Amino acid sequence: MTRHPRGERGSMAIELVAIVPVLVLVTILCIEGFLASAAAGAAQKAARDGARADSMGRDGVGAALDSLPGWVRNPKVSQGSAAKGGCAGICYRVQVEVPLVVPGFSTGVVTVARSAELPR
Repeated sequence: MTRHPRGERGSMAIELVAIVPVLVLVTILCIEGFLASAAAGAAQKAARDGARADSMGRDGVGAALDSLPGWVRNPKVSQGSAAKGGCAGICYRVQVEVPLVVPGFSTGVVTVARSAELPR
């Protein structure tokens, strides 16, 4: 058994108590970053699917909403066209809210928006 000087008793417990909150915070931030990245990818795919469906004469808004995964919140799909002056072809913009790991952790809402444009 290793004997420690009296002045070092309990120092490991104090170090553990100090480092655990930092590790938890870093883990939460990493998860939030991953969710934001996944939401951006899902919004980009939904915008592309909506524009593709519209270019083939189908319901683009419905296709964009169907393309989104169930975990994204409050999806908003807007469409534009050359007639509306927004773009040269068919444009779709999808905006979603990123779910927060810890409720109440952020005072605002984190939203991600992506758009896609296809020729008519």
